[in-house]
Amino acid sequence: MKLIQMLIPLAILAAMFALFAWAFIATKNATPRRHVIGNANRKFFRAHVRKVYLAPLLLHKLVGWLPGQPRARGEIQFANIGEGIAPNGVKMFIPDAITTSRYLLYKKGSDVDHVAITTTGETPIGSSDDQVDDITVPLAINVFGAIRGTVKVVTDGTVADGNYVKCGTTGRVTAAVTTDVVIGKAVIGTDTTAAANDVIAIIPIMPGKHPF
Repeated sequence: MKLIQMLIPLAILAAMFALFAWAFIATKNATPRRHVIGNANRKFFRAHVRKVYLAPLLLHKLVGWLPGQPRARGEIQFANIGEGIAPNGVKMFIPDAITTSRYLLYKKGSDVDHVAITTTGETPIGSSDDQVDDITVPLAINVFGAIRGTVKVVTDGTVADGNYVKCGTTGRVTAAVTTDVVIGKAVIGTDTTAAANDVIAIIPIMPGKHPF
């Protein structure tokens, strides 16, 4: 049995070497000694070089035949790198309900995978740039404390430039005081209106009680 286990890798290496040698010889012999009209030689070269490109796939397949390999032969496997993380600060959730506006605030919903619209004084996960038209479609949430830059939110009309904000009613933001759970600071330019239901920008922070 040990002898077989030693011979199999040697046979794989020999097959790989033979493949590369054949590809090299084939491409070298394909070089014409006279002028070739068009791209005939180039196409021939590419056709044989593809065999070299596929060599790693062949090696993977041959290794799968080695004794003691956990993968089942013919089984398709997938790998998700960094599953569950949000390196850019945007994370997908499933909405609990349909909404009629973009840029609303969301909190944890019916379970850990769902989100729902916030109300006054609650602690949000973040805001979304999208409106929910279908509760079966995942919703991208700008996670406060992780997202970079400013984000758009809907104001209830009480927020002025430079105000700290918290969750208001129906997913909107409202002006905060020091005892509130603060979610960010308003950045309202002269070209922006801040009446009720208008869209404004905030600098988001990790939701919590922050002295100011």
